[in-house]
Amino acid sequence: MRSQRTRGAASVRTVVLAVAVLTASAVATVTYNKASSELIESASDNLYALMELRRDELADYYESVRDGTLFWARNPFLRPALPAFIEAWNELGGDRQATLQRLYIEENPHPVGQKGRLEDAGDGSSYSATHAQYHAFLKRFISQWGFYDVFLFDPAGNLVYSGFKESDFATNFVTGPWRDTDLGRAFRAARDSARRGHFVMFDFAPYPPSHDAPASFTASPVVDDDGELVGVLAFQVSIERIDEIMQVVQGMGETGETYAVGDDLLMRSDSRFSEESTILKTTVDTETARLALAGESGVRITDDFRGVSVLSAYGPLELDGVTAWAVLAEVDEAEILAPVARLRTWLVLAGVILVGVMVLIGASAGLLGSRSRAG
Repeated sequence: MRSQRTRGAASVRTVVLAVAVLTASAVATVTYNKASSELIESASDNLYALMELRRDELADYYESVRDGTLFWARNPFLRPALPAFIEAWNELGGDRQATLQRLYIEENPHPVGQKGRLEDAGDGSSYSATHAQYHAFLKRFISQWGFYDVFLFDPAGNLVYSGFKESDFATNFVTGPWRDTDLGRAFRAARDSARRGHFVMFDFAPYPPSHDAPASFTASPVVDDDGELVGVLAFQVSIERIDEIMQVVQGMGETGETYAVGDDLLMRSDSRFSEESTILKTTVDTETARLALAGESGVRITDDFRGVSVLSAYGPLELDGVTAWAVLAEVDEAEILAPVARLRTWLVLAGVILVGVMVLIGASAGLLGSRSRAG
């Protein structure tokens, strides 16, 4: 009988201990899941707001690019500059490409990448006089308006002026070596419209005269008061300005970043974590990139282009009514859940301590019972 009572008491203690363990586990699980859910929800709201902010800033920049292109195509100062360059070009005669590339590139005392610092080649030509008159202003202009370069074409496709003086300077974009580049396409699209207020833009693509660096171009025809085509004004969009917008780190934590993706699933901005440019080099074939390119917006946990689990906020960037890019804001899931990971550690530790205490209490109760029965 005493043995049965002993086994019964032990069974009761085992049941109590099991109930305590199950209760502690259930409380810990509920607490952990609720904390995780609240963190994810809070982070999702914050990340989506940051994505929208970057997307709006990017849209504003491209709106300023469009407005700037159209404004300067009809600006009273620039309109006489283009005819002046065309007239000076025509006065040169001979092999104009060879002459101007010799003066402004080959014999230019400034190093590669800084050829645009030369204002006057000093050859006494009307072209150099025109260049000296307008070049300083045009350099300030592209800097203040956030462009990389500015191009002036005559109606025949001759690039009569460029700011940076790369190998495309003074070439023809109808018959010359760069006619099949996006700058050539932008020129022809603007020339063929010959309509004031017409705007064309080409997405980033490798541009051979810039050593295949990514380049995006805009263009608009320049017409006189009678509506006759004078030439074409074109700009190269600044990558640096896009990166300034997309690489803001405030609110992004240690692992977060925002970036843009084109319809070819290649990056259109540089990753903040890469020492080398990722534009047109890094493929982002992810679920959220494809959803954004399809015109959808939202937030979800998914693998990013590195294969790392992230919280990804996504949305389309529409330019002129067309979904051009996807904009994504992402933070590693591990960083978001780091606080609850610490909570989980404490919950497990607390559970172990609770179980240990219950075991000790159960063992003490059993020992006391045995002594009582023995007495």
